[in-house]
Amino acid sequence: MTTFRHLPGRPGGDLMSLSIPQLFAIFWRRKAIVIATLAIAFCIAIVANGVITPRYTASATIIVEPRQKNVIEIESVVSSLPVSLETMQSEVQIIQSPTLARQVVDGLGLAALVEFNPSLAPRERSLARELRSAIKGVFRPVIALLKDEPAEERSVELAETPGTWDLNGEEAQQSRGQTRIVNRFLRNLDVGIQGSSRVIAVSYTTEDPLLSQQVVNAVAQEYIRDQVRLKTDALAGANTFLSGRIADLRADVEAAERAVEEFRASTTIISERDGELLAEQTFALSRKHLDAKLELDTVNERLARVQAAMRSRGQTAAFEGVQSTVIDSLRLEEMRLRQQESQLLTTLGDRHPSVVAVRSELDKRRQQMLEEAQSLLASLQNEKDIAQQRVSSIQASLDALQQDSDTLNAAQIELRALDREAEATREVFASFLNRYKQTEQIDFEQAQSRILALASIPTSPSFPKTRLNYAMALVAGSGLGALIILLLELSVRGYRGPEELQSTLGLPVLAVIPKVAARNLTGFGLDRFLGEEPNSAFAEAHKSVFAALRVDRRALNLGNVLLATSSVPNEGKSVFSRSLCHSLARAGMNVLLIDCDLRASEQEPRLGLSDFVLADCPLEQAVQMDEGSSLSVIAPGTRVEDPLMVLRSPKLSKFVRAAAEQYDLVCIDAPPVLAVSDAATLAELADQVVMIVRWYKTPKNFVQASIDRLRKGRAHIAGTVMTQAKITRSAKLNPYTVGYADRSFRKYY
Repeated sequence: MTTFRHLPGRPGGDLMSLSIPQLFAIFWRRKAIVIATLAIAFCIAIVANGVITPRYTASATIIVEPRQKNVIEIESVVSSLPVSLETMQSEVQIIQSPTLARQVVDGLGLAALVEFNPSLAPRERSLARELRSAIKGVFRPVIALLKDEPAEERSVELAETPGTWDLNGEEAQQSRGQTRIVNRFLRNLDVGIQGSSRVIAVSYTTEDPLLSQQVVNAVAQEYIRDQVRLKTDALAGANTFLSGRIADLRADVEAAERAVEEFRASTTIISERDGELLAEQTFALSRKHLDAKLELDTVNERLARVQAAMRSRGQTAAFEGVQSTVIDSLRLEEMRLRQQESQLLTTLGDRHPSVVAVRSELDKRRQQMLEEAQSLLASLQNEKDIAQQRVSSIQASLDALQQDSDTLNAAQIELRALDREAEATREVFASFLNRYKQTEQIDFEQAQSRILALASIPTSPSFPKTRLNYAMALVAGSGLGALIILLLELSVRGYRGPEELQSTLGLPVLAVIPKVAARNLTGFGLDRFLGEEPNSAFAEAHKSVFAALRVDRRALNLGNVLLATSSVPNEGKSVFSRSLCHSLARAGMNVLLIDCDLRASEQEPRLGLSDFVLADCPLEQAVQMDEGSSLSVIAPGTRVEDPLMVLRSPKLSKFVRAAAEQYDLVCIDAPPVLAVSDAATLAELADQVVMIVRWYKTPKNFVQASIDRLRKGRAHIAGTVMTQAKITRSAKLNPYTVGYADRSFRKYY
């Protein structure tokens, strides 16, 4: 047997991660469920096809026309339907309306048929009806008491206008009967739009094929008549409404025209030319006002420049802030005197009369320039005052013109508003009058829809459909069987197969041990079975475990002490240990089996491990030899109160190390990991640990918890062994079990 190591890319162990062969294996194993559900479904279909009364369906089609003949402008009074999805859905609802259904029922006299009016059928006594009546009679007083009303029949009391809602008992009963008939009629009526077209399909189903044809044709024809009636009523209502509105609109037109004339008489408006003259005058003054403001801005700029220059540099600012011919000549004279002063200073001193005379002339020129600048400054200020007065005068004239223009505009706006109101009223009156003249002449009845095809008499029943029922039985039976299998699989707490075990735990599956009859594993039956079938699939599976462990020992340089344990009891741990040791011993190997399950050993009390460790029992008495093989077995021995005293004894540890040198394999049968702490203690003595997992039984979380607990004790877990696996035909698709299921492998066992 091949040992399969962990594949890191495999998904976790759940139904969604199973491959198609694994799913097939699951369904094949539970195929009896699917067969049973299919048989039940087909039986139900056969009975239904024979019991159900056949029903026949007749169908007619109606098309909604997007365009119609327009002899006159009828759309201005009665608009056509826009052919859209919303419109088509609305037409479907109209065909299915109770009003249209009542007209068809009355037209065909369907109330006289038992199929539509069950009250006409003779009442037959039945156990179900009597039982229902008895139950209602028992609970009627209780219901009446809870509602605080008398138990007898209640009458309808409406506190409205006397006579409006008064119905006697016979009329009320007749109204309820008609409602029930209409509801039964609509129950069998089917109306729908065919795809994305403008065609509406109308179908009706009854027990009589001729009646189905008559009903569906009557529905289609009544729908067309209803459209014609709708247009006729709309035209009549439009005429009535228009005739009443024309008189009111005529009075409104006269009142609006009278208001315009009265306003013209009370307002001093000559003509539209007055507004144009005011606009021209305003434009001319605006141009003058703009020119005056530009002139004022120019004067202000010159004045500001001179004033700023004088504030920043004093008297000498006149040379830079004022431009005039006088100042220019004085500035040239000043420059000439400065040059003369410079020349004199080169040869004469500051106090020389010639220098003093030149400086005196220079001061005179500066004083003249200052006086000239101040004169110009005064002139600029005068120009500013004149420009300011001109701007103010023009602005006053503009304000007066604007006031006159506002008065004129207000009057014209009010007059135009009155004219528009009068004109709008005249247009509305003319429109209503024209519409009234049109509607008086309209006498053209045409529905927007037409019958595309009337229904024919159906030749075969539409229900029940035998083939469809059998197909539904096949689908329903298969689906129900699959659902039951799914629920059963979801309720499985253990592992469904070795691949799921390996991918979930990340440990190699050393072998899958097939299930063997319990009589072959009880007592000495196991020895006899292994002796008679030394090459069976059961025995070969145990040998493959040893082969895989030996490869692991060589790769990691480990010893030959093996610990076999499980998560919980009854997983086949002890059977695995004995079977492994018996198979190897019969193959000629020197094997020692130590049963360390001191708390719940299945063997009869005899000298064993506890006696050797605690009672100084000789080793020769504690070890029993198997007849016909080289297997040595140490039983648990005398029961002790504290098994850990034995398992943690240094004597036991020393003995195991010594036995490992003497035997080819030392196998320790340990208690379950989650039951007690013995397995974790014994794992310290073992070189390799094998976790036993029972197929479909051992809970996944128990196995994972056991692995985690052993790993915390630094135990070397060599892999897992799946026990008591059921080998079915689908096992040949599984690489772990193909050797047990495929007949081509039988010659090897």
